[in-house]
Amino acid sequence: MFANSALHNPDYRKFFIASCFATMALWMMRFLFGWLIWEATKSFFWVGMASTGMLLPSLVITPISGVISDRINLRSGIMGCLSVQVTVSFITLFTFLLADPSLSILLLLTFIFGCASAASSPFRLSITPRLVGRTLLPNAVGLGAIVFNTSRILAPALAASLLTITGAIWVLCLCALFFAVAVYFNSCLPSLPPAPKKEGSSGWQEFKGGLVFAWQSPYVRLMLIITLINSQVARALIELLPALSGTFTEGQPSDLAMLTACAGGGSILGGLFIARQKGEVQRMVTNITLSMALTAAAILPLLFSPNILLLTTLVGAISLFMTIIGTGSQISVQMMAEDAIRGRIMSLFITVALAGPAFGAFIMGTIAEFIGFRLMLIAMLLLSSLGSYWLFSQNKQIKNESGAQTI
Repeated sequence: MFANSALHNPDYRKFFIASCFATMALWMMRFLFGWLIWEATKSFFWVGMASTGMLLPSLVITPISGVISDRINLRSGIMGCLSVQVTVSFITLFTFLLADPSLSILLLLTFIFGCASAASSPFRLSITPRLVGRTLLPNAVGLGAIVFNTSRILAPALAASLLTITGAIWVLCLCALFFAVAVYFNSCLPSLPPAPKKEGSSGWQEFKGGLVFAWQSPYVRLMLIITLINSQVARALIELLPALSGTFTEGQPSDLAMLTACAGGGSILGGLFIARQKGEVQRMVTNITLSMALTAAAILPLLFSPNILLLTTLVGAISLFMTIIGTGSQISVQMMAEDAIRGRIMSLFITVALAGPAFGAFIMGTIAEFIGFRLMLIAMLLLSSLGSYWLFSQNKQIKNESGAQTI
């Protein structure tokens, strides 16, 4: 697939296979919990609560897990998180075998599953640089983005098919099996002990140390802000696809499905693009800067009520640029953070990346509802343009810091 692929590294290849199974199981479980709660309640409120229950732990658990990931063996940490997800899958399965689970049980299992997923993220993002190094990091992250976005499309389709044919029990069995396979392949990785650190430092002191590093590093701080801007623009727009479909099309389910498919395709292409890049901070920043400018350019035609063909093309393009910005920022931060502090820094990045789109969709949706949809698009266009210009203006400082930083 690529001349210089991270997949040529046998250890990363094991981790990649584990990620494929774990990501498929993750999206299948998220789909299944939503469906089960809908079947139990027929309530949009409780489905929304379940979604919140899976994402809300990221705001608390992920930073704590970031501190832990810098203190323990990364292989043990990722296996522990996956083992919890296997356990939740089996507990859900057993509750179905014994009796129909109540709403409270389903919400509790959803929350525990969300906590395990949130805890695993710093371990997952810290393992990749340890396995492949700086040069192949963009390829590894790009491959991960392809797996994530492909699974986001395939996993719900597979889960829905199994639900129709066999029922929820076999979906849960398959999820548990996929998580167990991921545990096995991660167990085949070499030991990844924590980097040496100061003796006697508490978890709270280490957490504050991560915050101080992120704030005092102009480059890391800049990438976190760019990630936040991206979440208010491209990612928020993708979250608002149902509203976009209802505004510019006849509002049929097939129209929304087409837009969603184009968004998924754009994200996969973005992952392919990133996977072909080299481990150079300056080049990554150039890609992010251009992608932010092109995002603004792609939003502009939306102001003039495009037809469905142009709309799907624009949504695919915006999703492509969104992926380049998001994964490019992630790679850049990973390359600038040392092993001893990487888990804490990446936990901050994950928190911004996950919480940002939720708040962005709320803020932009509020603007569209009470001020006007086109004014929301103008706000997104201006944010993306200003972000691109600001990043371009910081080019010299970025070059100096990235040149001085060693991994």
